[in-house]
Amino acid sequence: MRRTMIATGFLLLGTGFAAAQQAPAPQQAPAPQQAPTGQQAPAAQDPSAIHEGHLNQLDTNKDGSVDQAEYQTFMTGAFARLDTNGDGFLSQSDLASLLTPQQFATVDANGDGRVSREEFMGQVMKDFAAADRTRDGQLK
Repeated sequence: MRRTMIATGFLLLGTGFAAAQQAPAPQQAPAPQQAPTGQQAPAAQDPSAIHEGHLNQLDTNKDGSVDQAEYQTFMTGAFARLDTNGDGFLSQSDLASLLTPQQFATVDANGDGRVSREEFMGQVMKDFAAADRTRDGQLK
């Protein structure tokens, strides 16, 4: 199974979740595209696939890189936006346009059929570590 990179999936939506950050002039996310009925969502991307434009939007202090705190703030906001009913969990249908069923199962660490904030953040921070090729706590 391919490594789950849910963070890149969110970034590929146009980083509209950046509005949850404390950054000035946030952008709105385009509506997620649903996979056609009977088809799987697109496969997750490799951690190295985070593009410079995405990093620029996450770089709230404009130092030329995204540190763990900036990334965590962004992904905390992403979870809140995806959790449209505010119950603290994401369902498979909430993430259908972003994750394949296999990827969802990977993120759903306890196998209860939903992704908690803790599971979500644990996965996206693993993704950050995988994308941090230099192991300096910065994405450049």
